[in-house]
Amino acid sequence: MFYYLRVYWRLLKINFVYLLAYRLNFINKVISSLGWGFYQIVWIELLTYKTQSVFGWSKNELIALAGSFVIFTALVHFFFSRNFQEFSRIINYGQLDEYLIKPIDSQFLLTFKIVDYSNVFRIIIGFYFVFSIMIKDHIAISLVNVMGYLALMGCGLVMTYGIWSAFSTIIIWHPQLSNLVDFLFNLNGMSRYPKEMILNTGNYLLFFLLPFTLILSTPTKILFQKTLSGDIELLLLFTIIIFIFSRWFWKFALRFYTSAS
Repeated sequence: MFYYLRVYWRLLKINFVYLLAYRLNFINKVISSLGWGFYQIVWIELLTYKTQSVFGWSKNELIALAGSFVIFTALVHFFFSRNFQEFSRIINYGQLDEYLIKPIDSQFLLTFKIVDYSNVFRIIIGFYFVFSIMIKDHIAISLVNVMGYLALMGCGLVMTYGIWSAFSTIIIWHPQLSNLVDFLFNLNGMSRYPKEMILNTGNYLLFFLLPFTLILSTPTKILFQKTLSGDIELLLLFTIIIFIFSRWFWKFALRFYTSAS
C-alpha cells in the first residue's frame, strides 16, 4: 500500500513538472474547467426557475446537488478520466506491453499515470456553491457531516472508477472503441439527478441507473440532514461489488491480450 502511495506521489510531481513546462495549456484548461463548472450551476438554476420542489428536493438542495456534481466531475477528471481517454490508443498501438512488464500493477499505472491539475479550481467552485447554499438555508455545518459527505463521495468515486475500468477493459478485445469514454461521460451525468427521480418513474428499465443516482444524492443528503432510507448501505454495496468485479474483469481480459510486439 505504501509502495503505491510513493509511486502516486512521484506521478503527482511528474505531472506538476509537465504543468510548469506547458503553462499556457494549463491556463486554457483552467478557463474551460471553470466554464463547465458554472454551466452546471446555471443549468439547474434555469431548470428549477418556476418550481420550488422536485421529487422531495427543494430548489436550493438541487443547486447543492449540482454543486456536488461539479466537485465530483472535477475529481474524476483530476484522477483518472484522461487516462481512460488514452486507453484505446495505448492498446491499439500495442503500448500496453510497457505497462505489463513494469514491477507494479498494470491497471493502477495505466489508469492513474496522468493527473489533471486544472480541475482543482472547479473543485473549489463546487464547494463554494454547496456550502453557500447550506448557509443560506441556515443548516449547521458540522465536522461529522462534512467528513461523512467526503467519505461517501469517495465511495462514489471508487464506484465510478470501477465502472469506467470495467467498460474500458472491453477495449482489449475491441481496440477501435475510442468513443467508449464519451458514452461513460454521458452515463456519469446521471449522478446529477436524485435517486427519487428514477423510483418515481415506475419504469423498471431505468433501474440500472440507480447506482449512478446514489453517487451524489447520498452525500448531499448527509449534508442537508435528509432522510437516507438505506442509501448509504446501497452505495457501499454497489461500490464494493463493482470495484471487485472491475479488478477481476481486468485480470481476466489480460489473458486475451495479444501483444503487438
